[in-house]
Amino acid sequence: MLNSDSAEKTELVEVVKKRSLPAGAKQYPTREAVGKAKSPARIKQSSISKDKGDRRTLKRALKGVAIQRKLSSPSVRRLQLQFETHLGERAGDDEPIPLKTKKGTIRHEIETINAADLNLVPVDRPQPPVPALSYGLERVLFNPGVYHLQDPRSRVFNFDPYLQEIMPVSEFDFTLLKRFITSSRDKALLQVAAEQGSKYTGSTSSMTSALSHFHYLLSQWRPPNTGILSKDFPVEFRSFTQLQRGPSAIFLRYKDGIYAIDADKQFDTANVLSMLGQSMEKLLTLSTEDFEKYRKSSSETVSDEARNEPESYHYTTMGDFLMRSQLDAHDPRIPGTGMFDLKTRAVVSIRMDVSQYEEGSGYEIRGRHGQWESFEREYYDMIRAAFLKYSLQVRMGRMDGIFVAYHNTERIFGFQYISLPEMDYALHGTDNRKLGDEEFKLSLNLMNRVLDRATAKYPKQSLRLHFETRGKADEATYMYIFARPIREEVIEEIQNTNKAKVEEFEKSTENVSNEESNLSGSDSASNIEDREGSQPTTDAEHNEDSVEHLHTPPEDNNTTASETAQGANADDEANPSELMAMYLTIRNKVDGVYVRRPENLDENSDWKVEYALAEIDDKEKALTLYNALRKRRRQILVKTDKDKDNQWNNRYINSIKAYNARGREFRKHMKEIQAKEPLKVLYAEPLAEPAGPSTLKSKETWTEDRKKE
Repeated sequence: MLNSDSAEKTELVEVVKKRSLPAGAKQYPTREAVGKAKSPARIKQSSISKDKGDRRTLKRALKGVAIQRKLSSPSVRRLQLQFETHLGERAGDDEPIPLKTKKGTIRHEIETINAADLNLVPVDRPQPPVPALSYGLERVLFNPGVYHLQDPRSRVFNFDPYLQEIMPVSEFDFTLLKRFITSSRDKALLQVAAEQGSKYTGSTSSMTSALSHFHYLLSQWRPPNTGILSKDFPVEFRSFTQLQRGPSAIFLRYKDGIYAIDADKQFDTANVLSMLGQSMEKLLTLSTEDFEKYRKSSSETVSDEARNEPESYHYTTMGDFLMRSQLDAHDPRIPGTGMFDLKTRAVVSIRMDVSQYEEGSGYEIRGRHGQWESFEREYYDMIRAAFLKYSLQVRMGRMDGIFVAYHNTERIFGFQYISLPEMDYALHGTDNRKLGDEEFKLSLNLMNRVLDRATAKYPKQSLRLHFETRGKADEATYMYIFARPIREEVIEEIQNTNKAKVEEFEKSTENVSNEESNLSGSDSASNIEDREGSQPTTDAEHNEDSVEHLHTPPEDNNTTASETAQGANADDEANPSELMAMYLTIRNKVDGVYVRRPENLDENSDWKVEYALAEIDDKEKALTLYNALRKRRRQILVKTDKDKDNQWNNRYINSIKAYNARGREFRKHMKEIQAKEPLKVLYAEPLAEPAGPSTLKSKETWTEDRKKE
């Protein structure tokens, strides 16, 4: 830090003294404060107390002041722009300095959104009954923490032993299940959108990836909170995973005045986890007798009514959006609508390399706590890789939480119900839903405005959009959005990029036994929560000082459009004839005070967001940024030979392989022990049927002598 004379410091002190701040406010140096000091090089953004007579406070503030000889230096100009753009306020003025757009952008809209003015509106539509959990699993819903399927100490089964071994995908008849319908092909959804006058419509699977980037923006890269873990658990990373932070892409498919949002499937490939998710959903909501009918050898016994049973959905509107959420399970005693989501969570060894899932299926969960072979390990990975997506899906579907079944593709180890407040504690640092609920509405509103801007420039056309939030965790955060018109036939070509491989994988998996299968392929981007969280990471991710390894805007790097295009997909995307590039920045204001991010909101808190959305006018610059984003997306989603040369990854993989071998030995030993002793199952009283209509089914209960009640 360079020295300065006392007169210059005194002049800056006088500027600081003139400021009048609300109690508890954090204040940052302003344009006037920087300009009055003759030679400041850097002013640290630390809070200044409202107590104008507190010399110690002023001294602490002045600790961050460094003096430089030349006011005209680029660093000072960047500093002034940063203050003006993000957190500055005029000295002696109540009004904040207006948000400035970046150099080279077209100034467009600078507005304020009040979270209190935004509301989610349910759309009531008659729906088929939603199934309940079977096997007495509803006990899990009302007990925080993990339920072992089999207690490791006493070897007593807490639930029906039938649940411990998973039906291989080669034996399950997937032709009996309904195929997922994308938003653009859901006639019922489009009809509801027309009736509601909605401009945009989408599903939980197509919208959550893009909405995640609005969370990063609004929270200014708030790190996940691991406080729920035991103090001895080694928390290696306090950030979201690289895959979660990576760029997101969607299609806006236009038809008859409505834009349907479809997820971009360019890099989707098949994996066994998406198939197991479908079959295990049936396992958890049907009786043993009904589930066995889905075995290929008995599939002809499935009734036509069961084959053609329609899916149940929740529809919700906000602004111009109509959102669709498929409903998995229901219990009338759950708060709110009684709905919750079913999640089948594969262990770390499977997610690490799902294409070789047979090798990882030896890994076992043996206890509650610990870095490996524990439920705690899987929970930590979900915090970093899955909770954000799960929480968005739950909010979109007006559900209460998620029911998780932990497995290794061969056997189930336990179950856990994770409520939305519990996920909020990990994501927002508080179990009060106020903060998460308001952030969700603000995210939808900002996304609505972004889509409005894109569709205004390219009206009545289908579009492809990319989203990416950038910036260091401890600096200003911003978002890039790219939109370009695209023909329907090109969309189909992109969406079907890996369709043949997916169908080949599913066919081969269904037609060979689990022991004989030798499957190859990569992970499915549509099941991010199952592939992500503990997969080997890049060396750059080990630097926890930054959330992005490229923390400066890409235009500041010595990267040309031709260089970035080389890493992008070699199609017309690399040099589109029409491209709209947008730059989005925000400022958070809680109870009239500017804050970096909201913390611990209560019911009376007032959260407003000021945003600036501008279009990048320089076409060459826009193209360079666009191809850089596409290159980053491909590097994250597509495995290459370079991954095999990563030494850290290789050490990680070898350690997991050791646990796989250890788990197989342990399972072999347990089978030998259990063969010599009677099967012990916890007795469960039959559930009383609640008064009035209910979706609860009759449950099978087991006694210790293995008799069904």
